[in-house]
Amino acid sequence: MPKGQHYGRTQTRAYTTEYYRIHANFLKPLLTKPLGSYCINSEFLADGHKKLYLEESNMGIRYVTFSINDNLHQIALKLDNRSASNKLYITCPYCQKQRQHLYAIKTAYVCRKCIGLHYPSQSERSNERLIRRIRKLRIQLWGYDWPDVNNMFKNVRYWPKPKWMRWKTFEQKRNKITELENRYWPMAVVQIKTTFNEYFMTDSKK
Repeated sequence: MPKGQHYGRTQTRAYTTEYYRIHANFLKPLLTKPLGSYCINSEFLADGHKKLYLEESNMGIRYVTFSINDNLHQIALKLDNRSASNKLYITCPYCQKQRQHLYAIKTAYVCRKCIGLHYPSQSERSNERLIRRIRKLRIQLWGYDWPDVNNMFKNVRYWPKPKWMRWKTFEQKRNKITELENRYWPMAVVQIKTTFNEYFMTDSKK
């Protein structure tokens, strides 16, 4: 189930997490490889999505060609020379725009916008976004390996200061997390009562 999907509702959106994707950096080694045939090593792809042919235009631009369902799909490899990092972009075969990711659908590789894919975070409720933000700040402060770093039932108020961090900096970061936790719990209580309403008993006056 995609992150952010609401329980009890019919899914009407398609999410990026449901499709295999290739990142531009994955194809970057092809900029220096000899021209010819190559294969993507992945058990999640059909043969047409695995096999590619590396070519180069008269302008010196390299591109790869996939033969999917007997149709040729060309993806250009374009370096952004405006920065020292030389970031690589790959072009969508349909809109020809430069992208960082392309997604493997049954008949092609295509960008997110051309087939209307959504990021899971776009379907998150406000309390889910708040949880994600709290966990992100916790990990930045205490690290992935800290016990209960993702446990929302644990309050960070008494968690220790990381070694070598200044107390002032630590208290500022911890207070920010505590502030977000205080905002989260009233929302969580409402959601819990809404979801499990039949299990909550109201006090009755005798």
